[in-house]
Amino acid sequence: MYRKVLVAIGGSPWSDAALSYAISLVAATGADLTILTVLASPVAYTMPDVMASSELLMESIERQGHELIAQASAKADAAAVPYSAVARWGSVPETILQTAQEGQCDLIILGSRVITGWKRLVIGRTLNAVTARCEQPLLVIKHPPAVDLGQPTWRRLLVATGGSPWSDMAVDHALKLAQENGLEVCILCVDASRAAGAPLDDNSGAKDILANAEARAAAAGVTYEARLAYGNVTEAVLETASNRQCDAIVMGSRGMTGLKRLMIGSISNAVAAKSLLPVMIVKRFLAA
Repeated sequence: MYRKVLVAIGGSPWSDAALSYAISLVAATGADLTILTVLASPVAYTMPDVMASSELLMESIERQGHELIAQASAKADAAAVPYSAVARWGSVPETILQTAQEGQCDLIILGSRVITGWKRLVIGRTLNAVTARCEQPLLVIKHPPAVDLGQPTWRRLLVATGGSPWSDMAVDHALKLAQENGLEVCILCVDASRAAGAPLDDNSGAKDILANAEARAAAAGVTYEARLAYGNVTEAVLETASNRQCDAIVMGSRGMTGLKRLMIGSISNAVAAKSLLPVMIVKRFLAA
């Protein structure tokens, strides 16, 4: 399903985990891998003595970047996967997006810490910016894969649906992954209109949404189970993924940008921030 995969690295433990996951994924699927590290430009100065210091800083950044690329290349060589590796100057989110577009990549993989609240908006700004603007599916990784190299990375996916066009895209993406890789799918619909334990509301539409996704899974010939949950969507997704022993979570996103995204929020981003499992965000891109 994926022909070209881009993974961005930066020397952190979570980007190392993303690299390991990317190598495992392409080893199992036969995709080509692009390894990218972004050399973030220091602030330009005009004073001669500060300019000299800035040049030394840029040399140091470039040297560290090429060391990261050499280390990553050694891991890819050891795994015998097809890859290219590049270090590029620029803004981190912009360079990731541009490299993915130029390389016609159909999946972006990024590493992330488990962070929530206001820290997620500040510390996770690179992930947030790429998530908001990328047109490819984005896979967010917290830990290295738990399988041996060459073994299937996933066995069961959880996909959340709410009946929106972007969650429909997530369902379709998960079903296609399941078809091509022999995976099981857990389809979850969360009725956020009532809390768990409250009286059932047959007019909520959640049962119909779930039934529609089930019909599509059956038509695709995919092994699946359907779950209906109630209350907070983010917590229900995380709890179900854990209880049903899923290996990854697939979520849809509108792809909002700017203030609109900050004001309305994003369930997919909240799940990606809190989940220890890999989270794939499938986009229906809408500019702000």
